[in-house]
Amino acid sequence: MTEPRQQGRTRGSVPLWTVLTGAVTAAAYWGFLGWDQQKDTDPLTGNQTGPFQAWQVAGLVLVLAVLAFAAGLRGRPWLASIVVAVVLTVSFALDAATDVDADGLWPIGAALVTLGSLLGTALVAGAGALLARRRTA
Repeated sequence: MTEPRQQGRTRGSVPLWTVLTGAVTAAAYWGFLGWDQQKDTDPLTGNQTGPFQAWQVAGLVLVLAVLAFAAGLRGRPWLASIVVAVVLTVSFALDAATDVDADGLWPIGAALVTLGSLLGTALVAGAGALLARRRTA
């Protein structure tokens, strides 16, 4: 016998969604950002930028947006928002805290990553959930 379905989902799939969302988030962070800790120095001005390039951040944002939207479509916007924010923050904190050239400001960066990822994924997942509700209405 199967579990009763609620709005097109089974209650037993929450742990699976949690693990998959966390795994995709971690893989995206480490695949796009985790390997690059080298800052770029402008030879003319001596100014340092980075360590990330725009394409790396854009790639991470795109993957997480697709993940959050899909979770919203499946009726799991809050799960995606919380899991993405937690896993992204922990990944960033581990990466930044272990950087040999770190300036010690990583806790501020981690707080900003938490707030930004929580708000961003909630917005995108909420849009997915809204679209799912409109399609079923």
